[in-house]
Order: sequence, then structure tokens, then C-alpha cells
Amino acid sequence: MQRRPVTEAERDEVRRRHAAGETRNEIARALRRSASTVSRIASDEGLRFEGGARVAPATEARQLDLAEQRRQLVGRLYARAAANLDRVEAGAYVRVELLPDGRTRRITTDDPPAQDERHHSQAIGSYLTSAARLAEIDAGNSAGEVRSMLGDLARGLREAFADDEGDTDGG
Repeated sequence: MQRRPVTEAERDEVRRRHAAGETRNEIARALRRSASTVSRIASDEGLRFEGGARVAPATEARQLDLAEQRRQLVGRLYARAAANLDRVEAGAYVRVELLPDGRTRRITTDDPPAQDERHHSQAIGSYLTSAARLAEIDAGNSAGEVRSMLGDLARGLREAFADDEGDTDGG
């Protein structure tokens, strides 16, 4: 099946709608053409669809929100680590044991049992490791490389999708 040729009226309509700020997909729906056909017309006319410029402020605001959430989480993780360490180092260690009949009993000792100390130590290490990883994101250590890699991957997928869409363009 042969594609119908692009008319000058369609080219004018793409130029007009592009100038009005419509997206490629909106123009394609209005003209009842595929998005790749609209992209080809736009390319021929020297027009570009820059969705990134439209969403950049929202993306930046979201990144700032996430950075603030990470800062708050880092503080909470350090607080949890400190609370566990304070409990282990306290003058009296209080633990609750479950009796065979289902009742509980509070036991106070000078030092925590080895198993409790190991559990607290593991929790403290986990909290500190998580806090360090979160802080590393905003410090730019290795996180920028990850963001760059993900950005490159997303661009590659968009280009591959656009190429596939162009190959199967039916109208």
C-alpha cells in the first residue's frame, strides 16, 4: 500500500500548529498522519519538537524535592544509628523476653547480650551505609555517572523508537 503524498496544505498546517506550540503527536492526530510523517515534514521545514524545554522546570523542581527528601532521610538514618548506639552503650540495657506461657518479662543488665549487640551493630552499619549512599547522590560522587548513563539510555531508546516508527510508517 502506497502512502498518500504530503500536500502543501499539510506542510502549512504543521508549520502553523508547531508555531502554536502543539506537540508532534497532537499535530499527527489532527492531520490523521503518523507521528513519523509529522517529524519528517518538520525536519524538512527546519522545525524541531523540544519537549525537554517544556518539562525542564518541572523536572528541576522534582529533583530539588527529591534532594530535600534525601537530606531529611540522611538525618533520620543518622538519628536511628545514634539511638541504637546510645542504647548499646547505656549504663543499663533493658530487653524484653517472652516466657513459655506467653507473658513477657523486662530484664535489665549492665551490657546487652552478644546477640543483641550484634543486631544493633548490624542495624547501625546499615543505617550509616544507607545515609552515606544518599549523601553521595547529592555530593555528585558516581551519581552523576549513573544519571548520565540513564539519560544516554533514554535518548537511545527514544531514537530507536522513532526509527522503528519511521520504518513502519503507514500514512
